[in-house]
Amino acid sequence: MTFDEFEKKIQSIKKRGLNIMVENELITDVRKRYHNEKLNEAITAMSERVRRNNKFLGRLHGEYCSWQKIKSFMGIEYDPDLNRILYEDHNLYSLRMAYGIAEFYGIPMELLLFTDLEANEDIIKREYPALIKQSRN
Repeated sequence: MTFDEFEKKIQSIKKRGLNIMVENELITDVRKRYHNEKLNEAITAMSERVRRNNKFLGRLHGEYCSWQKIKSFMGIEYDPDLNRILYEDHNLYSLRMAYGIAEFYGIPMELLLFTDLEANEDIIKREYPALIKQSRN
């Protein structure tokens, strides 16, 4: 639902001349649907960005992140759903997981979540040279 559609729905409810309690309830329901849709879109976009960044960092790093590798390298246990987030189309639902992925690669979590790393490859290589040479042994 676009913002214009959202506004039109609210205006159509107000034009109906309903009891104020009923009107407020209907408007609240429209707001809820609108904001839930926007939230889901944002979470899906962020999850897709994390997947793209994981693929890019795995190629750059020479080793791809997984819940098993995080457990063996960092000692942190995650739900195996982390692999579904990284390699399938499940949405990221925990900042703790995002932190683990970022820490695995040695980059700030903000970069993983909010930056297209492949588009900024030169900057990433310059700012984080250890990323390319990192060893897990």
